[in-house]
Amino acid sequence: MNKTTAKTLLASLLASAALYAGSAPLSPDVHAQAATTIKAPIYGVTVDDISNINAIVTSLSKLPYRPTVRVVFDPDTSTADYYAALVKLHTVAYTMGEIMDSYYFPTDINTYTARTKELVGKLNGLVDVWEIANEINGEWLRPNPNGSNSVVNAQETQIGQMVAAAHQIVKAAGGKTAITLYYNDDSKGTNCWEKPVDYWKTWPTTFLPLTVRQQTDYALFSYYPYQDCPGLSPSWQADFTALEGIFPNAKVGFGEIGTSSLSAPASVQTNLIKTYYPMVNTMKDSRFIGGVFWWNYAEQMVPYTKTYWGTLNQTISTLKVPQ
Repeated sequence: MNKTTAKTLLASLLASAALYAGSAPLSPDVHAQAATTIKAPIYGVTVDDISNINAIVTSLSKLPYRPTVRVVFDPDTSTADYYAALVKLHTVAYTMGEIMDSYYFPTDINTYTARTKELVGKLNGLVDVWEIANEINGEWLRPNPNGSNSVVNAQETQIGQMVAAAHQIVKAAGGKTAITLYYNDDSKGTNCWEKPVDYWKTWPTTFLPLTVRQQTDYALFSYYPYQDCPGLSPSWQADFTALEGIFPNAKVGFGEIGTSSLSAPASVQTNLIKTYYPMVNTMKDSRFIGGVFWWNYAEQMVPYTKTYWGTLNQTISTLKVPQ
């Protein structure tokens, strides 16, 4: 998740990243297994805290359609600690596993690759889609957000190598991949990127191998229009058409929407829910799957008696049935 404080807290970490040995073998407990196909449209929510897992499962089970829950894997939490929770979640929802939230960057490629191998090796079969890149074009992911062009390009190249390495691991295990770009430019002259290299339209074609872009299953936008990246005027039909051009075989949608602060005005948060989930009914694009993946589900919609859960439930109950 893009947080304003993340740039300050994390920018001082790691001056450089090690290179990945692309031929490194998978862990022996990784078995290739065809991933479940998630029915579309996708009604997604994000869970970044599984401590209240039983209440989370209950709330998910009461939604009108089988949702897709995106689980944020905390790098300080062992894979084993997620196993039982994912077993429970998978009984009521499809699952997307977020390898590492952008908040936890900068990191190095060895750490990223090892974490991907660990998660895929232990949780293969319980995760339907692996989000191998979260807000990957955000400037706060690199050690030097304001560095010289040569420094920035070198660091972004290393980030692209992380994504390629994770892609290789997931695909070798029979999994499906998602790449989430931070929506930071409306292509109309308004943006919130630090450097032009961060522009969502050009970052993937500059730093991701063609094979990764061709084999990506879901290409998604993270969009935070309140305070984080305000003032944009998206033309979503054109933007998703452009995204489809970059990822020619991917389904497209929103991988994350919300507000950085739980105390953001209720009117703002309610409007985001009521605006973006219903796009599955209005977008005339066969590759658009919705998603949204409201960030603060665990905090705001559990238990299901909370107001925001009611808003979500009422909003999606009249929308397309997943098929």
